[in-house]
Amino acid sequence: MFLKSKLSEPHNWLIHHLLLKSLIRFSPNIKGKILDIGCGKKPYEEYFSPQSQSYIGLEYAKTLHGLKSVDVLGDSLLLPFKDSSFDSAVSFQVMEHVQEPKKFLSEVFRILKPDGHFLLTTPFIWGEHEQPYDFYRYTRFGLQYLAEKTGFEIIEIKPDTKFWSTTVLRFNYYLLRFARGRYKSFLKLLMLPVFTMDQVFAFWLDKIPHNYTIDTATFSTLLKKPK
Repeated sequence: MFLKSKLSEPHNWLIHHLLLKSLIRFSPNIKGKILDIGCGKKPYEEYFSPQSQSYIGLEYAKTLHGLKSVDVLGDSLLLPFKDSSFDSAVSFQVMEHVQEPKKFLSEVFRILKPDGHFLLTTPFIWGEHEQPYDFYRYTRFGLQYLAEKTGFEIIEIKPDTKFWSTTVLRFNYYLLRFARGRYKSFLKLLMLPVFTMDQVFAFWLDKIPHNYTIDTATFSTLLKKPK
């Protein structure tokens, strides 16, 4: 019933399920020669491989995620590729760590072929992470502004989660703060039933129609470089 990625853990499997649903929805647009910017361990490569000719992962040399899956080392603000080198590009939870997001998007625009697509995910309601290299949180209006300023056509900006899934995600990360020290593993084990139950409840509660504002943990955005 629930999709799991290589990054799914007991406390956050629901957000990964919802994120994967978004990626699968947009995946037919990502094809040909694909660049994964800030690829880490390439956790989502399998969802694009059926329609890819090549899948190239670029990463910063000092990444915290290791270099085992990295194909090219480089800076996202100065991509080491010629103009119009790729049919598609993806970037997952990276742009919040980039100090100059407009320049980042301009570089992606440059290396894409005309009619090429760019799929990115960005946080909205999320705690600080990988400090001190965590600079921004993006609303849909901020994403729209940056995309249009760099010449992209916006296909869709999609909220990945709703109120309850976002709330439970934050609650589970809060609980994890108490699982530390000598009894860390034992405390995590005790929390497992809570993590399972609250995420299942959140999944079903979010199916009830409501008129809340957008309370998403992340956005998935599909952009296109015009012909």
